Amino acid sequence: MQATSSGKLIQSGIAEKLGLVSPNLTTFLAAFIIAFVKQWKLTLIISCIMPALLITMGSVAIPDAMIDSKIFPIYAQAGTYAESILGSIRAVKAFSIESRIIEKYTTYLVSARRLGNKKSPLYGVMFGGQYFVIYAGSGLAFWQGIAMIALLAVPTTDDENTNVLFSVIVASTIITAVAPHMVVFSRAATAASKLFALIDRNSSIDPFSESRTKPEKVSGAIDIESVSFSYPTRPDAQELKDSSLRVAAGKVTALVGTSGSGKSTIIGLFERWYDAQSGLIKFDGIDIRTLSLNWLRANMRLVQQEPVLFNATVFDNIANGLVGTSWATGTRDEQMDRVREAAKLAFADEFIVNLPNGYGMRIGERGGLLFGGQKQRIAIARSIVAQPKILLLDEATSVLDPHAEGIVQKALDSASKDITTIVIAHKLATIRNADNIVVLNKGRIVEQSSHSALVAVGGTYAKLVQAQDLSVEHNDQSDDGSDDAYTQAIKPTHSLAKYGIAVAQFLASFKDREDFALHKQTGLFHTVMKLIMSTPEIKSWYLLAMCTCMLGGDKIPYEEGDGTGMFASLLCHELVNECYCTDARPEVPSRSFDSNAQAITELMGFNVALCFMALINVLASSILSIAVSWKPGLVGVFAGMPPLLLSGYARIRIETKMDADIDAKFSASASIASETVNAIRTISSLAIERSMLRRYTSELDDAVSNSTLPLFNLMVWFALTQSVEYFILGLGFWWGCKLVANGQLTFSQFIVSFMGIFFSGQAGATFFSYSSSFTRAKTAANYCFWLSDILPKIREKDENKGKGPAVGCQSIDFRDVQFSYPLAPDHRVLKGVSLKVCVLKTFNIDISRQIAKLRQVNNDRSSRVSFYDPTSGSIVIDDIGPLTDLNPRLYRSKLALVQQEPTLFPDTIRENIKAGIDFEADEEAVADDSVVEAACRAANAWDFVSSLPEGLNTPCGHGGSQLSDESEKVVQKALLEAASTGNRIIIAVAHRLPTIRDADKICVFYGSRIVETGTHDELIEQGGMYKKMCEAQSLDRAA
Repeated sequence: MQATSSGKLIQSGIAEKLGLVSPNLTTFLAAFIIAFVKQWKLTLIISCIMPALLITMGSVAIPDAMIDSKIFPIYAQAGTYAESILGSIRAVKAFSIESRIIEKYTTYLVSARRLGNKKSPLYGVMFGGQYFVIYAGSGLAFWQGIAMIALLAVPTTDDENTNVLFSVIVASTIITAVAPHMVVFSRAATAASKLFALIDRNSSIDPFSESRTKPEKVSGAIDIESVSFSYPTRPDAQELKDSSLRVAAGKVTALVGTSGSGKSTIIGLFERWYDAQSGLIKFDGIDIRTLSLNWLRANMRLVQQEPVLFNATVFDNIANGLVGTSWATGTRDEQMDRVREAAKLAFADEFIVNLPNGYGMRIGERGGLLFGGQKQRIAIARSIVAQPKILLLDEATSVLDPHAEGIVQKALDSASKDITTIVIAHKLATIRNADNIVVLNKGRIVEQSSHSALVAVGGTYAKLVQAQDLSVEHNDQSDDGSDDAYTQAIKPTHSLAKYGIAVAQFLASFKDREDFALHKQTGLFHTVMKLIMSTPEIKSWYLLAMCTCMLGGDKIPYEEGDGTGMFASLLCHELVNECYCTDARPEVPSRSFDSNAQAITELMGFNVALCFMALINVLASSILSIAVSWKPGLVGVFAGMPPLLLSGYARIRIETKMDADIDAKFSASASIASETVNAIRTISSLAIERSMLRRYTSELDDAVSNSTLPLFNLMVWFALTQSVEYFILGLGFWWGCKLVANGQLTFSQFIVSFMGIFFSGQAGATFFSYSSSFTRAKTAANYCFWLSDILPKIREKDENKGKGPAVGCQSIDFRDVQFSYPLAPDHRVLKGVSLKVCVLKTFNIDISRQIAKLRQVNNDRSSRVSFYDPTSGSIVIDDIGPLTDLNPRLYRSKLALVQQEPTLFPDTIRENIKAGIDFEADEEAVADDSVVEAACRAANAWDFVSSLPEGLNTPCGHGGSQLSDESEKVVQKALLEAASTGNRIIIAVAHRLPTIRDADKICVFYGSRIVETGTHDELIEQGGMYKKMCEAQSLDRAA
């Protein structure tokens, strides 16, 4: 986000603003050369105003840049915070903490506004001082010129003095025209300094270095020798403590242990995302720090828990694994053979060939058009396509349901033959056949051996196995045939798979059809007035400022400079706060936050005052010119102004269209940049940095080449708006001189009338010089208006105020509930679900693969907590009425959602835990840390939290992590204890069946219906689908 916002500021500084300033400076020099040639002594006297102007501008530029350097980081933090929150909008709504999030977000805006207010007096002083100097210089020119003529001290004439006077006026006016752009240059310089610092930052781990070793023969053995490591952000907390490990070549080594024990840290050290502080890591006996990083990563492939795929074809995604190998330079057919062979090994070829366009199908951003198991198998194919010597598997099956997990695990077992494989797993059934199982605890290796040997020892690993044992009685008959029956029962039909793809494609196209471009946009004048009227607190002040502008005419007094700047900061604060903090739709993008704020502030600050005064100047000067002498006035105004207005209007229209076209052309490169930043670890592990850079550069080159002709057309109209000014001056001067020569006009009438035409032409050109600000701000303001007009279907309304559970949810009753997603109304996700749960009951749902796949299509990995309304039927809480009639804020305050991937907000641990407190119902608890500590102890998390260096003040950053087996057992115990208090209902969605074995009721979903219900023992005795799922996850056969 910093790169994007800084890039926009730099573009503004070196694009049209530089184009405006360059000819102005040339005109300035030419005016002074003419003045010196005509009358050097008078020009020298008047030149004393130049140092004064430069001092006035320079005295403001430095503090302005210093304030900007403080404002930009605040906007960047606000944008990052907004992006994180909007990405977690379901959790925000589930906890009903919108008001607290808005309050936190508003603090950023208030801080930026306060700093922005400090700039306004500076601008007021600069513009007021400049105009004072200019008019003082004009007075000095008249006084000294008249004195020279009257006293005959210097041989001069009226013509020479007039030439000098007008030349100096032109030069001074040029300075005032350049001054507003200096503010943009100052911001661009500040932004550039930050970008240069980012570009010049040297990484100690350089993937592009070609000076390191590339061994010719590789066996795949890895040695960890006395390695200790701490993350740079937490140097006091050691993740690995003097650990040593031998990973044998061609064998499978599994890493297990609780969360935070150091498993993923070892993977990161192998990939050289970090370097150890002490100790050595050797690859075939060679220190990996001496090896070429691209070569190392090309021989070491990683399959992560959440596979990251790119918005490209299936073929391109798998072929990314060939980068850095000899196959990367092969023909397309040769690469396709490698890709298909890898896909077959990963059990992916069967579903790929049935996709629309097969290997040529684009799979969407982050592989959004594929299901979870499909994405994982493509990631496996990508990892093995180049036959790496080492395969790293980091929780590769943890997010899959039992059936998908079985297929993917089979693919992994096939792929890892004769390859050095390192596996991180919490599901111990997936690593039972590993050659060596390494148990870590608090950064140390405490056990290592085979599965059977570790179970026999009865140590830490045996306890982990026992925690996952479902104690299912197995029999040979079940082993021989019923597993296949189970697999066939929950395997989706081919038509359903195609239907899922169609739904996903429809989802993607729907977003485009709902795009902002379809929103009716308002014109420039309407936009400015709507911006002013949208904020009642500043409406009257803006109107007062406009009145002073009318009185000021061509002057810019201190009050306008100070006032409009502060009003713009307040208006921007209120508008952005409204459009980003209302109950807008969850997918509202945050990437445009900073650019929209800057564009609106730029227009509604000094620019709106300058433009309004320019319009007043045009009107007043035209009236003055006609009033003094109608003959030259009418010619200058009605013959000269129409071409100026026409060319200016054409320029604005062309510039608006060109901005939209350029945004569309650069959207592809922006998408690649965003994709690259979000998947940087995947890109680095595949060593495809150069490939992504080539893609990005290619898209940029195409966008630039396609923008050349529109830019040329814009330049023509821009030149017209700037040159018509001189056409007006020439016309007025020629016609006035002719009238004076014919005796129809006195010289004094000519001077006054001509000055009116002169200033009106300059004011008109000044107005249109800000057209780029008009187009950007108009688009930004309309975008904000569009967001603020969006109203969600489920929201707090007058009809449901005060309607909600009084003391908490005592019962939840599903009454013949049927549901279809709004974008797929013909496909029922729930079909006639009826059940009732009350307090003292723990209700668990195990969702079969069919439903889980539809969740993956919609990128929703959590249960729905009234994010939608039922298509038919009803959900009733505490028998007070259907859920659709209740206030969502009130009933959500009685619910708490724990998702598959815990959503932690970008705040401290304390504030994240307090998100579960109902602020309105329990104000004292908000300020009481004892409540937070009690919650941590109830969740068995206090020992972990208190062990952190900063305790409750530890920043959570973005995201969370999966629970390990031991942590999972702890949380399960905490949930059961919470349910036993008698005032909570727990509804759990689980694939890991050990977590729900003690539930009061377990419901198994298949075909969008509940097909089995009962306790764990009852369902096992029935011998149906639930029992087969338990057998698939149980370890007691080997134990």
